[in-house]
Amino acid sequence: MLSHPEFRRLWTATIIDAFGSWLLVLAVPLHVYRSTGSVASTAVTLAVEATPALLVGLWAGALVDRWPRRRVLVLGNLAAAIGVAMLPFSINGGLLAENIAVCFVRPALTAALPAVVGTGPELAAANAWTAAGQSVLRMLGPPAGTLLVARGDFTAVVLVDAASYLIAAALLARLRSADRRAGPGRLRVPGEHVVVRVLAELRAGLVLVTRTKMLSGLVATTWVFWAANAALTILLVPLAGASVGWLISGLGLGYLLGSAVAKILILRYATRPLLAVCYAAVGVCFVVAFAVPALPVIAVAGVPGAVIAVAVGFRVQKSTPDRLLGRVSTVLLASDASAAVAGALISPLLGTVTLSVMVLAVAAMAWVLLPGGGP
Repeated sequence: MLSHPEFRRLWTATIIDAFGSWLLVLAVPLHVYRSTGSVASTAVTLAVEATPALLVGLWAGALVDRWPRRRVLVLGNLAAAIGVAMLPFSINGGLLAENIAVCFVRPALTAALPAVVGTGPELAAANAWTAAGQSVLRMLGPPAGTLLVARGDFTAVVLVDAASYLIAAALLARLRSADRRAGPGRLRVPGEHVVVRVLAELRAGLVLVTRTKMLSGLVATTWVFWAANAALTILLVPLAGASVGWLISGLGLGYLLGSAVAKILILRYATRPLLAVCYAAVGVCFVVAFAVPALPVIAVAGVPGAVIAVAVGFRVQKSTPDRLLGRVSTVLLASDASAAVAGALISPLLGTVTLSVMVLAVAAMAWVLLPGGGP
């Protein structure tokens, strides 16, 4: 895949962008926890981070399907860099600004990938490569970020993250095939107000999700899965302290191994049994890790976790027409964001074992809600 020049450019920009984000992902909650000593404040920070996807995400998806995707990617990364630069002055304000921009960048990236590589087996390979790159960064970024925060150098984390957005914007400015099949979701009616058009286009995306069993099943199962994961992440910060970065790094190693086999699995096995088995495996890992306790077992959960991420992304791209891909992607992102908010709110109320059982229960949900059939 890396011999494909356009994919190589898109992949490189995505990886550079993600490095700064992974550096920041645990640095912010750890910085907040060290500053306040409050689990509740840490949970509020996660909720603030997820709020833009709930309020802006769906609208962003409709607009991404109307605008040139390359322009969205470049301007979105520039805006995200500005938001990150605000973090030393206002954590919540900076997180809001950054994640509003990300609401546009993420669906544009999801929609750009099939436009760059097509919808054949190369799409599965491209998703696997992206997951593999993310896995390496998951190993390197969190421990580096938490180490810097532990040394009192939160500003360095901010500078690196802002720079990663700027470099990604420069690379994506040269991405020429991202807009190859982009276009408005419906024909314009003369005299029709732009808000009416956007609402109609947004409704088209939501209707497709609700009427497509694969898409609606993915939304439901991933919501429960990410709610439990978000709650467990909140509880990991006070439980593991600064070493949580190394724990997430181990999880990244598991993700790297899972990414290596994801393409083979998603092209060979049907989505329903594959996701059901992977959800069950993640749930078992969490139950064992927190019941024993043996926190390093969480790293093993990265293997099926990576397969889940690649399979969901691949299946959404395959099940959605290109003209609706931005909107459908943001439905998934908004659902995941609401799950993060719910997880942040329930984390002080539920124990780690209960949350781990929730993950295990998603396997049964996947078997009931997802359609059968071939890969």
